[in-house]
Order: sequence, then C-alpha cells, then structure tokens
Amino acid sequence: MLQENDLEYMRQVTPQAMPDVVNIQRRALVSDKQGGYTEEWANAYQNVTARLASKGVSESVEENRRDVKAEFTLVLPYAQSVVQADRIVHTSGTYEVQSVDTGKSWSSSKLCQMRRL
Repeated sequence: MLQENDLEYMRQVTPQAMPDVVNIQRRALVSDKQGGYTEEWANAYQNVTARLASKGVSESVEENRRDVKAEFTLVLPYAQSVVQADRIVHTSGTYEVQSVDTGKSWSSSKLCQMRRL
C-alpha cells in the first residue's frame, strides 16, 4: 500500500517523463460593443510539461460523407488545471479536450482525451 509521501514523490517525479510542452487555452466571450459577443481563445497556462500520444484514427460514414477523426491522449501533471472544452496548443497542432479523467485514487498524473481540430 502506498503511503502519502510515496504518492507525493510520484507526483513530483512523473513530469520528468513528459517530453512535450503545451499551452492550455480557455474560451472567453468578449463584447462586440453591439449587444453581442465574440468568442476568443486565450492562454490560461503556458509551457506546461505534458505527454501527447496518438490513440489512432476512427472513421464513420454518414449521408455518403466520410468523417475521419484523429484521437489523442494527453498526460498532464497531477495538479495541473484543465477542463473539458479547453484547447491544447502543441507544436503538432491544436486539440480540443473531450474529457478529463480525474476520478481515480492514487493518481500521479491527469489524463485527457482529445481530438485534433
């Protein structure tokens, strides 16, 4: 069984195994000064240590149209703030966070399921 200090140590060293750097963006609604708003994306966190991995590609066909989706998993440090619908900017592209898996005990990192935009 893990002791509390063991888990804390794992959380401290896990980012050392993350070779990527990403920016986490959040959506902001900005007034257009005509009673409406426009959507903007701004960096909420910059230069975050991470690990981006491809899960593969899924294909579907609807109404004679083929849709190909590239799916990815992002691993972040345990204490990093990230929410569903954030955007992740990596040198390989921009991704939308589909879900964040935070419901496990003894986690040393945070997992996000994403799709490329």
